[in-house]
Amino acid sequence: MADYYETLGISRDASPEDVKKAYRKMAHKYHPDKQGGDEEKFKEVNEAYQVLGDEEKRRQYEQFGQTFEGTGAGPFGGENININFEDLGGIGDIFETFFGGGGRSRTRQRVRRGNDVPVDMIISFSESATGVQREITHRIYQTCSHCQGNGAEPGTPIETCATCSGTGVITQSRSTPLGVFSQQSVCPTCQGEGKQAKTVCSECGGQGRELKDRTLTVDVPAGIADGQTIRISGKGEVPARGGIPGDLFVTIHVASDKYMRREGNNVVSEATIPFTDAILGTNISVKTLAGDKEITIASGTQPETTVRLQGQGFPSLSGSGRGDHIVTVHIDIPRKLSRKQKELLEEFKKSKKKGLFG
Repeated sequence: MADYYETLGISRDASPEDVKKAYRKMAHKYHPDKQGGDEEKFKEVNEAYQVLGDEEKRRQYEQFGQTFEGTGAGPFGGENININFEDLGGIGDIFETFFGGGGRSRTRQRVRRGNDVPVDMIISFSESATGVQREITHRIYQTCSHCQGNGAEPGTPIETCATCSGTGVITQSRSTPLGVFSQQSVCPTCQGEGKQAKTVCSECGGQGRELKDRTLTVDVPAGIADGQTIRISGKGEVPARGGIPGDLFVTIHVASDKYMRREGNNVVSEATIPFTDAILGTNISVKTLAGDKEITIASGTQPETTVRLQGQGFPSLSGSGRGDHIVTVHIDIPRKLSRKQKELLEEFKKSKKKGLFG
């Protein structure tokens, strides 16, 4: 059995990216449709990549592939044991495979799905309360506009895959002390389609997708909070040669505000007034989500008193209810007084003792 590392021309400690690069290089070199190509070598390269390009298969290969070679008889009478690792659903499948039932060889048709794409968006404090539409522009894999995603040059045929003969799967056999194990996996050349373009698209190289700029309008709902994410289905990357696009995940970052902050769906702010206004009462202007608003400070207001503005907070994302705006009132006590001010306060103090004030 050939050493898969030697087939791809890489060392045993090669990274996944090194494995992928080596595969692309060798596949391009030996592709049977290319002048000077070698179909047998091409199949060997694909077989090696199917194992080394998969973390679990690579681990199994390194553990058993080089240690137990040959076709020595296993403990079950020397018969080859055909186990499809991808399709064994449980212990019942294993017993059926080993003890009569002939083993089941099922090919799962897997639908490819593109990668999810994360993006970040910054909005203002007020926009998080009212909602906003915002455009984003980024580079992303989209369906090739030249071949419309099938990977073939327009006007050229799509033929049966030479690697898997149209089945969409390849079978690999490996000898172990238990016998010969066969593993069926998706064909790496056609990705399970069983067909491939005779002449690949000149724009996308047969991938069926291209990397280009896209501008998308995102609707940010009213009431969204800092760090929350909007999921937009089907707006992620398009997979190679067709399939289902991934999703777009937009993480919202809300800029801080100088006068207000958010606590749940409530808005919290602070106001500082002179102690005389706290005693006599007054009206002050505070900044709210709806702009400046005048509120009344009752006479005799104590330090850290809160004034609640009902329904002036953030709307609920569920669409029911709205938070409040809570203003905490601080009292400013002067550190220095004029002689006149001291005299007036002393007079007030005396009158307080005489019971002239409540």
